Amino acid sequence: MADKKYVIAIDSGTQNIRAIMFDLAGNEVASTQAPIEPYFSLHPGWAEQNPADYWSKLCLATRALMKTTKVSRKEIGAVGITSQRTTFITVDKDGNPLRPAIVWLDQRRNENPPPLSLAARTVFSLPVISGPMYYVRANSKYLWIKCNEPDVYRKTAKFMLITGWFVKKLTGEFRESRGMVNVLWPIDLRKFDWYKQKIIYEAFGLEPGHLPELCDQDRVLGHITAAASRETGLPEGLPVVVGGGDKQSELLGAGGLDSRTGVISFGTLTTLDIITRKYASDKQWRFFAWPGAIPGTWNIETSINRGFWMVSWFKQEFGLREAIEAEKRGVAPEAVLDEVIRGIPAGCMGLMLQPHWGPPPNDKFAKGSIIGFGDVHTRAHIYRAILEGLGFELRRLYEVINSQTGTTLEELRVGGGGSKSDVAVQIAADIFNLPVSRMATSEIGSLGAALSAAVGSGMFSSFEEAVSSMVRKVRTFTPDPVSRRIYEDLYNKVYLRTYEKLEPLYREIAAITGYPAPEK
Repeated sequence: MADKKYVIAIDSGTQNIRAIMFDLAGNEVASTQAPIEPYFSLHPGWAEQNPADYWSKLCLATRALMKTTKVSRKEIGAVGITSQRTTFITVDKDGNPLRPAIVWLDQRRNENPPPLSLAARTVFSLPVISGPMYYVRANSKYLWIKCNEPDVYRKTAKFMLITGWFVKKLTGEFRESRGMVNVLWPIDLRKFDWYKQKIIYEAFGLEPGHLPELCDQDRVLGHITAAASRETGLPEGLPVVVGGGDKQSELLGAGGLDSRTGVISFGTLTTLDIITRKYASDKQWRFFAWPGAIPGTWNIETSINRGFWMVSWFKQEFGLREAIEAEKRGVAPEAVLDEVIRGIPAGCMGLMLQPHWGPPPNDKFAKGSIIGFGDVHTRAHIYRAILEGLGFELRRLYEVINSQTGTTLEELRVGGGGSKSDVAVQIAADIFNLPVSRMATSEIGSLGAALSAAVGSGMFSSFEEAVSSMVRKVRTFTPDPVSRRIYEDLYNKVYLRTYEKLEPLYREIAAITGYPAPEK
């Protein structure tokens, strides 16, 4: 593989598909992206997408990438793919979609699923099953299709994640990476494999034959076919590797190889991920352990639903002035917002935000709140309060991980679009009282996919070697002593008490307004 000097990453996100070429030092050689059509909702809470749009935008991005760079096709060693993890596609025996993809943001539930057989109920009562039956039954979209679209279900040969469908389109193989699946699939999380007991599949609304072949994260899943090469512009015969989902790839792309280093992704789903070689779980579902991008590892992950999406929400609803100024200066709106809030002291002069604009998985009644308004507060204070609220909530969730697993962080690293904000990164350092490092690329998910491809195709002999060569920190933010003390008091004396005080009121709001629907 000495003649191979470059690797391509394909990252399918919520808003666009990116194609990025990296060299073996981790430098971005070329980058293109194609925006995905916004998902559509036929009913409140639904989120669906035309699968053809995913594929056409992948082709658009990869063709543009190959035209952009002058790199010889012979020097490209592999292509790595990563994606959002719970968007899935229902396909026939030839891999053709049978209905729109159901996007990870979809909130439909099985309110009255058909009763399980006695044998299935017995199996799900055992502690060896990774996911609680009630959660699976309520949230399984495969079961929803079985109950509500029986004609589609009968024609379905495979249920596939975006990555697996891309692998099928690119290579002709029905294969998926172990690093892509979670508890909403019938996977034994302790063994990294599909359950062997057929009776378990009943709860999911699946048959074992519905699932693709599950493969190690560092395995070549196939090679680019001649037909796929014509559509995508990628070299025929190029190895295809899927290391893990978007968050698993971000952890790898930031160099998180041991449990002393946590990685915060300031993305639509704001997450904190930590690698572990020992399975862990939380009965209250405040964190999860999914298969990692490295074989034999798990990602301990906790998240804030609609996390850094709140920044986009703020820009849309309140940030017109900054958007106009940013356009005049040719910079991102976040750069202008950073300037506006830099002079606001830690604690936002008494304003505090609870960032549950999207409820966590263990409490559908949770809502966002902002408390402490006074006549000194402006739009800028709300913006800074969003960043501080996200930091407080991530720290709270980390302390749950620490108490349950003993995992103790010594450093944080950041990625995602929000990591470009100096203020956001400094706030994280001050709230966690830890050094926080910005990586050489904000596209750490794409870099992680590239790392997986480079290792899987033999361009590096190990993940440690690949990370040593391709991952770099460019700036480390250290805690400010004054801000740290303010945040410590606000966190312990105020933030941790706000949800406890407000949660009963959230339930009253639901009972009065009917949103969300109260529990029966």
